[in-house]
Amino acid sequence: MLTRRQCLLAGGGLIVAAGTGAALGTETPQGRRVLRRLGVISSPDLTVPVARGITFQDGELASRFVPSPPGWRIAIPPAQLGPPVGIVYCLHGRGDDQRFVFDDVRLPDFVVASGTPLVVAAVDGGPDSYWHERADGSDAMKMLLQEFMPMVEQRTGRLDASLLGWSMGGYGALLAAETAPERFTAVLAVSPALWTSPGDSAPGAFDDANDYRRHDVFPGRDRLKEVMVRVDCGEDDPFLGASKRFVGGLTSPHTSSFGPGGHDVGYWRSVAPAQLVTIAEALAGRPN
Repeated sequence: MLTRRQCLLAGGGLIVAAGTGAALGTETPQGRRVLRRLGVISSPDLTVPVARGITFQDGELASRFVPSPPGWRIAIPPAQLGPPVGIVYCLHGRGDDQRFVFDDVRLPDFVVASGTPLVVAAVDGGPDSYWHERADGSDAMKMLLQEFMPMVEQRTGRLDASLLGWSMGGYGALLAAETAPERFTAVLAVSPALWTSPGDSAPGAFDDANDYRRHDVFPGRDRLKEVMVRVDCGEDDPFLGASKRFVGGLTSPHTSSFGPGGHDVGYWRSVAPAQLVTIAEALAGRPN
């Protein structure tokens, strides 16, 4: 028997296998049908569908954990899609801010094209915070979990939450899911900025070797056993090796893709439709 979420998702146009754990990625017939319906081709030259009826909310967050009030943005799907069934919290990469997911990836447009009523929410985590506590006293992770998420829930209602992050934000999404796995249905890391030793990490990603070890996501993979995990990384991406190693040690339900592409917005757009399929699958698997 279909749950309420499965009915909503199926009615919205994303094909979800009821009562199964089968992943619906681009490699499956269901996933390919979804991509054809969206009119999307997985390539760096991807044309993003233009959506109408999205409601945007913007503001600044009064935070105890970061020095300046971070900006935020929320995209509410059009009313004709039905009431929202989930929230996708998006974590930007190094040098970007909350506008990245809206202006560059344009995830809300993909959401509307998919027919699935998902809220997209993003907050400015700082240009190089790497979404964790730093020696200067700032803590973008606590800001995300303890301040931004409750604020979004006050505006949209408490819905199933997923995490989606790119590069620095991909690492941050994995760290957030390991920090509070009970709060998330799925975590999706796109070209995640992962290193397998402190000496290999980018300058500024961690304060020192001890900081790296405290926030290393590799030892925490077992905490994701109840969370759907997806990792996407292009074959020409410098983080490909570390991404494959992370996936190789997962014991949770997971899927991944390591196809053509680099560390750029063209690749990130190309995998967005399949990521929405994964989120839909995770939502459908949650009980009412």
